[in-house]
Amino acid sequence: MRRSQKVFLNFPYNKSYEDIFLGLVSALVMLGRTPVVTFDLPDHGQGRLQRIWDLLIECGASIHDLSAVGVPVRFNMPFELGMACGMQRSRPQLGHRFFIMEARKDRLDKTTSDLKGIDHRVHGRTVAGAINAVLEVLGSSNRQIAAEDVLRVYRGLKRIVPELKRRHRVKALYQSAILNELVAAALALRTHLFGSA
Repeated sequence: MRRSQKVFLNFPYNKSYEDIFLGLVSALVMLGRTPVVTFDLPDHGQGRLQRIWDLLIECGASIHDLSAVGVPVRFNMPFELGMACGMQRSRPQLGHRFFIMEARKDRLDKTTSDLKGIDHRVHGRTVAGAINAVLEVLGSSNRQIAAEDVLRVYRGLKRIVPELKRRHRVKALYQSAILNELVAAALALRTHLFGSA
């Protein structure tokens, strides 16, 4: 699989984010991209930071959602964004592009003021907002994908979530095996609804 197809997703692994996560997976699959995440990273002795760095290098783009605020404060999302920013600047030959999402327009200037001047997309904590953000930054003028079509795939994925959780005996979606099944289901839905294009 080409680097340009892979998109690193950096988001909060909490239950309240599951719907947006499904929306991101749906949008990426509809765009012919593959979501890459850090959960269940195998350890080959090099440590988690090195594995995250290696994943970022494998991906042509990354999406960083900084909307998780609250207690306890989580710094993983801005930290991984910093890694992507550092990689983009230190290895420009890779052509890695990173995109930032937030729930509110005004918050990023307060929480991460060093990012002033870098555009970010606001999803308003909605699935439609996240889908529109992905289509805006990764969509192609050659192949227009409508947000409503992505929402149809999202709704199909949402219907299979209870069965996936039951079969895997988990309460949250954040496992590699489940992500693989979600991507396969999204591909099947895309083909069923819209053909193989």
